[in-house]
Amino acid sequence: MNFSSAFGVAFGIAIMYSAMKATTPDMGFFLDFHGILIVWGGTAAAASISFPVFRVLALFKVFLLRVLGRSKPDFQGAIAQLLELNKKASIGLNALRDALPLIKHEFLREAVNLVSSGILTEKEVRTALDQRLKTVESRLMREANMFRTIGRFPPAFGLLATTLGMIGILGKIGQPDSQKLIGPAMSMGLVGTLYGIATANLIFLPIAENLTERTHEEIALRRLIIEGAVMLKAQVNPIMMRESLNSFLLPKDRVIRKAAA
Repeated sequence: MNFSSAFGVAFGIAIMYSAMKATTPDMGFFLDFHGILIVWGGTAAAASISFPVFRVLALFKVFLLRVLGRSKPDFQGAIAQLLELNKKASIGLNALRDALPLIKHEFLREAVNLVSSGILTEKEVRTALDQRLKTVESRLMREANMFRTIGRFPPAFGLLATTLGMIGILGKIGQPDSQKLIGPAMSMGLVGTLYGIATANLIFLPIAENLTERTHEEIALRRLIIEGAVMLKAQVNPIMMRESLNSFLLPKDRVIRKAAA
């Protein structure tokens, strides 16, 4: 589980609860069915118009798996495994094929499978993996962009809820004791704006930024794997492979000889 993202979610909820509690001790004041229906219902409707419904529903799974369920990509582990595979490649392609079931990272397994086939040249291996990288990047960024697009809807629907509330308030002007009703009615009408701003800036937009950052990290790891696969095909010196792959990392994160051994 990604504890950083889980902490962010819990911390955001705590901040909102504390802020609302400080505004009024009656938390039921913020439960406005009118605002919830317009903001969340309108957002769901707009999202369904913008994207296929099955992709909108799949975003909940994306949130659980990619935001809460995954840790940071293991660059050092990938380098260490590539160095171990380099030793096997020096024995023969059969040893490389035998190691395939032990490779957990899907893209690394695909890369090693292409190399162990012995059919493709170094250039062809790189071309095939580059195209797969572009496909994965497009899919992952599409998920992030969906959250970012949907995040634009709640504030607009929150303003719509507030506008409808204001219309109802103005209709009461001139009625008996209207001056006593306008204040509470206006505060209730603004709850819709609160829902819209909170939904966008505490849910959809942070998730979009999280997915974008994770996509960049995952793509960087896959670029490292591509370089490692090409070097496996070329059967370069292990030290050359280690230092070349270390170039993808900052000095403090690089795999040293002792750790690699």
